[in-house]
Amino acid sequence: MNAPTGPARILVVEDDPFYRRVLEKRLANEGHEVFAAADGREGMRIIVTAAPDLVLSDWMMPEVDGLELCQSVKTGLKDAAPYFILLTAKGELDDKLLGLQTGADDYIVKPCDHGELVARVRAGIRIIRLTQQLRSTVAQLQAVNARRRAPDGMEPVEEEPRRDGTEG
Repeated sequence: MNAPTGPARILVVEDDPFYRRVLEKRLANEGHEVFAAADGREGMRIIVTAAPDLVLSDWMMPEVDGLELCQSVKTGLKDAAPYFILLTAKGELDDKLLGLQTGADDYIVKPCDHGELVARVRAGIRIIRLTQQLRSTVAQLQAVNARRRAPDGMEPVEEEPRRDGTEG
């Protein structure tokens, strides 16, 4: 089964105005609705108000950095948290592990290749869409199950099919 396609709502959190604009343009050219923030504090406000599907955040920023933003979003919003990609010049293995252990869903070292950025964003969106489908299916199954319950709260007894193939 294919995941639903279409544009995603993406927040770019980057303190370098030039790099932020480059990322915005690249993602907008892919057809996404793009929001931008200059630091983690502004990013958090946008996450709360705009509910993006995916956040692409620099790690090293003044005030609230990307790691703090990620941790705050992932612990505060839990299942409603957006897919989070850390985009940073910190390329050491220990840095990558720390970022992922803090809650980042992916990690890209910059400067990043345009093709890699697009591929990782697409992979993130695919995961988001599949998760949305799964939640919807679970909700539908729970609704069907709730309707099947007897009025007294007991589980319904499945009727045995008759020998002639009809239900009794």
